[in-house]
Amino acid sequence: MSYIAEWNIRHNGKKIAIGEPIPKDMDKKEIDRLLELKAIKDPEAEAKAIKEAAAKKAKEEAAG
Repeated sequence: MSYIAEWNIRHNGKKIAIGEPIPKDMDKKEIDRLLELKAIKDPEAEAKAIKEAAAKKAKEEAAG
């Protein structure tokens, strides 16, 4: 799973700019903390949520 930086982040002395991928060597605890702060995002989860919301809206329109 790849995460993308939403903020400028410094990890182990390396700068990670907005839009850059998060290194795979980052601890799970650090990733969870950054996700909670919304400093990083998971594009796969975001795409899945958008797809589910669109399907729900289409279903509601078809029923209504």
